[in-house]
Amino acid sequence: MKINTKKITTYLLFSLFLFPWQIKTPIPTATATIAPVKFKLNPNLIGKIKLAVGKRGWIEKGEVTAISGTTLTVTKDGVTYTVSTDSSTIFRRRFGGKSQLSEISVNDIVNVLGKWQNEEKTQIMATHIRNLSIQKRHATFFGTVKTKTDSSLVITTVNRGEQTVTISSSTKLVNRKMEEITMSDIQIGHRIRVKGIWDLTNKVISEVTQIKDFSIPVKPSPTAD
Repeated sequence: MKINTKKITTYLLFSLFLFPWQIKTPIPTATATIAPVKFKLNPNLIGKIKLAVGKRGWIEKGEVTAISGTTLTVTKDGVTYTVSTDSSTIFRRRFGGKSQLSEISVNDIVNVLGKWQNEEKTQIMATHIRNLSIQKRHATFFGTVKTKTDSSLVITTVNRGEQTVTISSSTKLVNRKMEEITMSDIQIGHRIRVKGIWDLTNKVISEVTQIKDFSIPVKPSPTAD
């Protein structure tokens, strides 16, 4: 049989063009040393990593300068922050007691934990807010009534100066014998004891549970024999 070498050569060249991966290079028997590959981070990638980490925000000992609805304006070291809150925001008092947005007042000092909402890190959605100006007082406040209205008193204390006492319908008013009295019975100059929540920055005692007036009933004057 006569072999057509021209056709065979043409077929092999055509196969090599269409299927080059079928041509295998012989594997060398000598052992090759592979140099370690050094990786270099892309500077743009590093920036993205920093931005991702920065999404968690923290403001320490910022001063509340304004309150609008559920949003606080807080200043710290000359920077103004917009602090947003929602139903999932957790509020705490100075020593960890449960609190709420309504307890926060202008001038209060707060710690804020949350997530930054802009690259400038001036807007934050708060997950936790601790009001360092509010603390639950288990001790008592003693003072002398300086001024009074239908819903508040200003008392002068020995160690903490003047404090404003806010009174609500749930505040229990009693005299020194623990008998129930009314606001009209409490007069300027009376010595009283107050139990409530103390805002040490604004010098306000709120959510007052009890006021005891030690000046009534008036003690009888001793008589000489």
